Amino acid sequence: MLEIPVDSLNEKDFIINEKVFAKELEIFDEKELFFSKPFEIMGKAYIVDDDLIVNLDIKCSFSMPCLICNEYVEKEIIIKNLYISEKLSNINEKYNYKDEVRNATFLEIPSFIECLDNCPKRDNFKKKLKQKNENFPFANLKEQ
Repeated sequence: MLEIPVDSLNEKDFIINEKVFAKELEIFDEKELFFSKPFEIMGKAYIVDDDLIVNLDIKCSFSMPCLICNEYVEKEIIIKNLYISEKLSNINEKYNYKDEVRNATFLEIPSFIECLDNCPKRDNFKKKLKQKNENFPFANLKEQ
């Protein structure tokens, strides 16, 4: 799984159509980030001169808390046309592309998300920001 047998690629493309869970990609659940659905990986691998070329489309979903209300939100990541190139001299019998899938996925995860891209509780948050802060702790200090 997540491997391409290089020996069989001399004359034909290797078709990739896999569903794998995050643990198979060595992605482990964290308190504020987890993947509950399998990753869908589709694509093909072929040889050009002395290089293995892998072209992948990746689809997955992750959950993390909303920046405003802290309710968990599920978002989808779609990566189209991820190209990977590796010299055949660097590959023994099989090429494992697990690390590339994991790294490409992590690059697409945003730092924060909001419910429905505009949290309904945002208005409450805006009101609190607009309130005047009457607390001036250093107001009585005098310059010398």
